[in-house]
Amino acid sequence: MTKLSAYIVSLFLFLNTLSLVAQKIERPFIWVEHKDRVEILAKIENEAWAKQFYNNFKQRLDTDIILYKQSPKEFIAKLPFDWSKQEVEKTPPLKTYNNFTESNSSDRFILNKYLQIGVDCSVLYFLTEDENYAQCAAAILHAFVEGVLQLTPSKELGNGGWIYPTDYLREARVFGAQVPIIYDFIALYLEKNNKVYDIGKNDFTKFSEENAQKVFLTYANLAAYHGHRGSNWSVLMSFSLVQNALALNNLEERKKYVDFYLEEGTSKQDALPDISANYKKEGDVYPETSQYSNGVAAYTTRMLLILNKYNPSLKLGQKYYKIPFSLDRWNKLHYPNNEIIRFGDGHRKFGVQYASYDMAYLLGEQDGVGKLTNKFGPLITKSIQEGKYDRANVGKRSDGASVYFTPTQLLWLHKTKEYSVENTVLPRTDDFSHAGVFLQRNLSSTNNPDDGLMCFVGGAHMVHGHASGMDMELYGLGEVLGVDHGRGQYRTDLHENYSRLFAAHNSVIVNGASQGEGDWVNLGMNTVELVTMEPMPLEKAISPNHSFTRTRFLDDKGDKAEATQERTLALIRTSPTTGYYVDVFRSKSALPNEYHDYLYHNIGDELNFLNKDLDLKSDENRFNANANDKHIRNRKYRNPGWHFFKEVKSSSIYEADIKAQFELNKLSKKSYMNVFVVGNKNREYTKVMAPKTFEAPVAYENLPTPTLVIRQKGEAWTNPFAVIYEPSFDENSKNGIQSVTKLENNGVFKGFKVVSKIESKICTQYIINQNQKGVYEHKELEISFKGAFAVLTFDKNNKLQNSYIGEGDSLTVGQVQMQSKNMQPIAAYIEFLNEDYKINATENTEFNINN
Repeated sequence: MTKLSAYIVSLFLFLNTLSLVAQKIERPFIWVEHKDRVEILAKIENEAWAKQFYNNFKQRLDTDIILYKQSPKEFIAKLPFDWSKQEVEKTPPLKTYNNFTESNSSDRFILNKYLQIGVDCSVLYFLTEDENYAQCAAAILHAFVEGVLQLTPSKELGNGGWIYPTDYLREARVFGAQVPIIYDFIALYLEKNNKVYDIGKNDFTKFSEENAQKVFLTYANLAAYHGHRGSNWSVLMSFSLVQNALALNNLEERKKYVDFYLEEGTSKQDALPDISANYKKEGDVYPETSQYSNGVAAYTTRMLLILNKYNPSLKLGQKYYKIPFSLDRWNKLHYPNNEIIRFGDGHRKFGVQYASYDMAYLLGEQDGVGKLTNKFGPLITKSIQEGKYDRANVGKRSDGASVYFTPTQLLWLHKTKEYSVENTVLPRTDDFSHAGVFLQRNLSSTNNPDDGLMCFVGGAHMVHGHASGMDMELYGLGEVLGVDHGRGQYRTDLHENYSRLFAAHNSVIVNGASQGEGDWVNLGMNTVELVTMEPMPLEKAISPNHSFTRTRFLDDKGDKAEATQERTLALIRTSPTTGYYVDVFRSKSALPNEYHDYLYHNIGDELNFLNKDLDLKSDENRFNANANDKHIRNRKYRNPGWHFFKEVKSSSIYEADIKAQFELNKLSKKSYMNVFVVGNKNREYTKVMAPKTFEAPVAYENLPTPTLVIRQKGEAWTNPFAVIYEPSFDENSKNGIQSVTKLENNGVFKGFKVVSKIESKICTQYIINQNQKGVYEHKELEISFKGAFAVLTFDKNNKLQNSYIGEGDSLTVGQVQMQSKNMQPIAAYIEFLNEDYKINATENTEFNINN
């Protein structure tokens, strides 16, 4: 070896030794260090919230301590041991659970609860130095260590665990993450006293440090080498990986497993840089559905704090601030009633994790990241002022599949300054690119959620996503009326063969064969793409009363759909309390003998067709062709899922316009969704009862969902599915839409003529919907429009009241002319007020108005 090579090797070994020496040795250090104790006790003494939290926290635990002191044997014996396999004077092995059933739920919760008690006892020992807490924590730790070591960890790399041989993902959170925390807090106590209660001997015995280290290493190893990359699994397992790694006393092993998280990952686990790569710009979220996506940010924020405490030089908040920055993003997707948009396995209700805002703020303080403190400081102040967040709240013990963090509230948080609070105004439009979602909202000047309007169109493949096609939801009258089905219990037939598939969504099924294919659990689909939109996401709107999106989707999974689709969804407000939605869905297949089924699900009691000459007959077998297809869980499905439809009634070919009404009789006010469908040749209409909608209003949560199905035989592009939806409290439309008719040029669909009565006044709106270079002309009203989307509003005397161009090149209405200055599309709104007018338009718009 040359002198230079020898020098390099020596330098490497020296630096590596320095790195190992730099790692903390004296415990505790995972959540806190001894030097933090004085400050925490002062906080408890001086800050009201901390004192209340501490008292409630201690009180919650005192009953358990009393039970332990009265009889350690009876207390520890409640753990789920497999007594049939106990050896003489040894702790019995713990039970294992391959399935999660009602019969074993009590055992599983007890083990979860005892580990939480162990954490709480160890924390209170740290704060009070009362050895009663240490003894209880040590007894729980010893029982777990000796009980679990008699089990053989699963070798199944997908999700094999230890106590849960088939579900390490859950075990990592409810068991694996807690055990090292107990040890970290009482390690010095064990070193000094080294006597713990043993259920096998019914006496005190020596604590085995060696066995404890084996447990920590096994849990870290399971996290590192089991699971899969590319989903939230790595984050959910990260606390078992990192906290067990930090519990290891072998510094080389500790560094190895911590680095798996910080730097390199494994073939089964994403590292922090991999997770961070999903947050390319401020406001990006982890690409999954609501609770899973937000959970990634919340968990990772806490992990950044832990690792910063372990090694302050890391400054992880500076490098990865975009992850916590996303924590409030999902809350901006809520409807006026505070429920959120739903796609995939996401929930309708979204509980804001205000404690995670505190963690993000703390990380910002810790690493000097003003973007975090400036963002979350006001949000924390506001949530406390509004009574939505109480730092003093300890809460009940959770039996859910989550890591136990409760004590960190007391250990980490401190009084923060009060920030000035401004009312947040949600944008008129927004997008979620990973989900192909484009939403519109128009809140009412009444500030009544009943009067708000909001809708979205979307669809994309993601982990926990559904094969939904180009889906849609509609809000009105204080509820999400046009609904995505949601999801119930995993692994059920309903979830596998309906909830995840096209038929559960407000979409179009092509040739009865639309499906997902490939990617995550074989539900892969293309992403809905934006064609045009006004206003663009987060931008200021041109009109106070109009907005629209146009999106496209390629339905090419499997080999029997092969369809191109385009959807225009518009929101039109006609008064502070009225408005409607315009849905134009075009679909065409490259295959012969094509047919297309348009589906719309609306919560309610029933769907009624109001056309007296529309005859419906029982048609129970209409959607059963695939009902008995082969099914393999997470791989092969009974697409498109519509065999779950019941009470199927269909018409023969019916070409006239349709008016239908969804009736809701069980809400606080009788409500309706009026549906206007412009007619077409080769159309059939069907009404069905679809499965119940999950997380629907209480009155409807267990009732089937009335659903409209429109079948177009042949292509549905030249003359698309063209539907107007009007939420109304008025059964007879005394205030709202009176009629809807089709606009055509040369037999080609161009839009709608909508006549409404608003506050006893008649107004007529021409809604023009065509391709970007299309031309619509109406000679009688002297209308000429070239472009994609426009809305013209006239009074009863055909006098122009306002005109809106969502996207277009030019518009002429009588003496009013608008056109582009530079051949690029314009967006414009002009409102006539008596003899005056008000204009809002893009800079490239040229006006010519002759009175």
